[in-house]
Amino acid sequence: MQDLWALVYEGIKSEQSVNFAGSAPFREQLAAFLQERLPERFGAEQGQIFALDGAAEESDVVLYDRLHTPQLKAGKLRMIPAETAGAAIQTLDALTAGLLVEEARQLRAVRRLQKLTKKGFTGGLELISTHPYTLGVIVARTSELSLAEIAQTLAAEQEAWPLPERVSAVYVLDVGLVVYQTPATGEVRYFPLADSTLSTVAAGEDTLSFLLLYLSSYLNSIEIIPPDLMPLLSRRF
Repeated sequence: MQDLWALVYEGIKSEQSVNFAGSAPFREQLAAFLQERLPERFGAEQGQIFALDGAAEESDVVLYDRLHTPQLKAGKLRMIPAETAGAAIQTLDALTAGLLVEEARQLRAVRRLQKLTKKGFTGGLELISTHPYTLGVIVARTSELSLAEIAQTLAAEQEAWPLPERVSAVYVLDVGLVVYQTPATGEVRYFPLADSTLSTVAAGEDTLSFLLLYLSSYLNSIEIIPPDLMPLLSRRF
């Protein structure tokens, strides 16, 4: 799998010199980095993702489409409709087995939110409940677990979870990543299939480049649907 990745990320390796060693929280540093390096149409900040059927707890970093996200806030917290959220990232200074499970469950809550999407060419809307297209990623500055232990812990925790609700990837800076791979083809998947397995890539100092590639390629491939907030207004008033 390393050869496959090597072919597609050479153009963004300049990211490897970034140093997250300031006094600001790691979450803020990562959000600022992504804000600068992601395509201009996307924003990156802390916020709460919501849908017509509920809301998840506050996410450390939400990547969202600036063009289609209404300016909704609760105090300083941005409220982001699930339809315009491309990814939710949970950040950790030091990853442990307990925190890995905790953050995976937080991301599962995000992934379970139903989205409205276009329905054919009729202009109507329908609910998607089986495949929420929001990435759920964990990024840690350091880890007490090896990459193999991260994969084992996640596999055990998520064994009974529906496939679309499982964590998309785990990144440990300057160490590597844990992603889903299809054994027969070696294909790396954003969302696992029944035969997908968690695989590890020891990326070392290039881990940040892999993260940026992973997020950018997904955000550039999805269609963002402007949210319909009228049902929420009718409930409120």
